[in-house]
Amino acid sequence: MQNSKLKIQNLSLGFCIFTFTFLIVACGSIPNLESPECTAARNEARRFYSYHFDAMTRSGGDRAVERLEYLTPRYAAELKAKGPQDIDVFTMSKEFPKTFKIGECKMASPTNVDIQIQTYWRSDEKTSQNEVVANYVLENGKWLLEGVGSKTR
Repeated sequence: MQNSKLKIQNLSLGFCIFTFTFLIVACGSIPNLESPECTAARNEARRFYSYHFDAMTRSGGDRAVERLEYLTPRYAAELKAKGPQDIDVFTMSKEFPKTFKIGECKMASPTNVDIQIQTYWRSDEKTSQNEVVANYVLENGKWLLEGVGSKTR
């Protein structure tokens, strides 16, 4: 009698594990609800900001000319005309952040998206955050940075 109870419990447990595994495999894929334009622009934003943060921490200063491949010609010309700034124009801050995170993407049109960039400063006492919006446009098949502004842009 006890052997048959144990067998039934083992079969029930096996069935539950099988069902749970099946549900995870069958339903575990989360669909991507983001537009292909946002996905492509987000990837370029991640590439640019990774490069920018790496260049700023390695060199200790701005070498904007090396970032031209990531910028629209209009935005590059605008930055060149403004000359050196008191703030980092890509993070809108005087003190360079320690890290960043790519946030929400809003599509204005199939060739124009705004991507939220969250920047963070960390110290022993606290962590601070700021947000900017990076505007990306599709030019000649490539997503390029067209400007950076405040989160109310």
